[in-house]
Amino acid sequence: MATAGGLVLLWTLLLAVKGSGLSLTLFHLQLSSRDPFRSLVAGAVLGSLGLAGLFFKWPGERRLAACAACVAAVTCLLGLSYGTYVAAAADTYGYVSQADLWLKGSLITPIPLASEGRWRDADWALTPLGYRPALREGFMVPVYPIGLPLTMAAVKSAIGNWGAFVVSPVCGALLVWLTYVFGRTLHRPETGLLAAIALAASPVFLFYLMVPMSDLPVTAWWVTAAVLALSPQSRWRLLMAGGATALAVLTRPNLVVLIAPMAVLVTRGAADNRSRFARLAWYGIPAAAGALGVAVANTALYGSPLQSGYGSVAALYSPRYTWSNLAQFTAWMLRTQTPFIFLALFARRWYARWCLAFALCVLACYLWYLPFDNWTYLRFLLPAIPMLLVAASETFVTAVRRYALPNGVVLAAALILVCAGLWQGRAAFTIGRVEARYRAASDVVRTLPANAVVISNLHSGSIRAYANRMTLRYEWLGADQYAEALRTLREHGHPLYALLDGAEVADFRERYRRVADLSWMDGLPLDVINGSVYLYAIP
Repeated sequence: MATAGGLVLLWTLLLAVKGSGLSLTLFHLQLSSRDPFRSLVAGAVLGSLGLAGLFFKWPGERRLAACAACVAAVTCLLGLSYGTYVAAAADTYGYVSQADLWLKGSLITPIPLASEGRWRDADWALTPLGYRPALREGFMVPVYPIGLPLTMAAVKSAIGNWGAFVVSPVCGALLVWLTYVFGRTLHRPETGLLAAIALAASPVFLFYLMVPMSDLPVTAWWVTAAVLALSPQSRWRLLMAGGATALAVLTRPNLVVLIAPMAVLVTRGAADNRSRFARLAWYGIPAAAGALGVAVANTALYGSPLQSGYGSVAALYSPRYTWSNLAQFTAWMLRTQTPFIFLALFARRWYARWCLAFALCVLACYLWYLPFDNWTYLRFLLPAIPMLLVAASETFVTAVRRYALPNGVVLAAALILVCAGLWQGRAAFTIGRVEARYRAASDVVRTLPANAVVISNLHSGSIRAYANRMTLRYEWLGADQYAEALRTLREHGHPLYALLDGAEVADFRERYRRVADLSWMDGLPLDVINGSVYLYAIP
């Protein structure tokens, strides 16, 4: 780090001499600067930290634990400060609204206007994002697994309406702390602290710290189960590990296979077969309750224990997706987590290798899964990331100690990971502001007539939640059904509007321009909300 600081100071000197700015291309990365003061400060900070690191000594375990607790607390505060408090789009609305249904006592609810919709796929078009038609005609059910909404409902009943939105920040803080505990138990306190800091600065972690989705909660439940399953084991620890596993399975059922590596961890160090069987029983009985809960819920909502709200297994999984997913996940992991995380591949200790095996099981669950084209879908592998970071940190700290390197090298690595992670994940801190448009748009829609029907897609859930207006989801309204659907709704006295978000305007126009007069889209909209949401009256 001292060397890096020296290089930055040299850059500052050249910038000051030239006076007109500098630009440099390094490994296809464009570096440029016009302000010597900023680079002077950066160079001084890096140099000072580097020199200090040469003489750095690790404090006692208690102080390292306090540092980890501070990182966890800051993580929670970031989530609460920059996170969203709006039930928006599909996932967020789906989870938050399902929590409300649990508090009301039924997940099966009537589809509004179901009796009026007689065109093809009308039952789908009249359900918002996050829902699908139920087995019973005229009713709808949630798409998402029940684990997170149950957690949200419990918190919401305790602290009020905003409780659903604090689950992710709290789980994020818990996850950072447990990553420290896991690394400390498996190796050394500094290993745990390095892994916890790396996790807290991970771009995908930061992104889902800000939204009420299942990714951080399910990861927190699995890491909780792993920490509880470590030696010394008692019946109560095994029961609680099984309970955490049950919550993880309820939250994301397709990761049920992770019970296999957990069983290996539970039986590690058992004296004989009898002891091994007893441990498995104490852990397995509560863990099995999670799988049983998923089977019961799937049967009640979708008609089969193996049928999920997302659709059939055949529609979601295929071997032809393997190489596409493997290439994408590897590239995204390298880009967002830096090469540091791949140090886990060089782990030598048994527990570090177990972490690697656990991560590979998570990867196996998604290799055949329907691929997506955005790095934020690295969230599927979030349960693997704390394990990989612990194994990578163990490899790194072991190397530092083996080659008698200064302790400051570990500190420098942590600071580099924080800087890289915060830069790559900087968009996470805008999520709350960006998603506020859903609430703002709903506030405008609330001024429309009470019997209005709003054609929308992304806003189809938030409009119902905050404006109490009926929506028609146009992704299920075929071009050949457009005229019939609008005619039917008008015959029943419903004024028609369209609320379109950004790129949806062009999508809507392209979808229906050949079958309907869309000249109403050529004029000024009724309103433009937050500069990116357009409200139109459909004549």
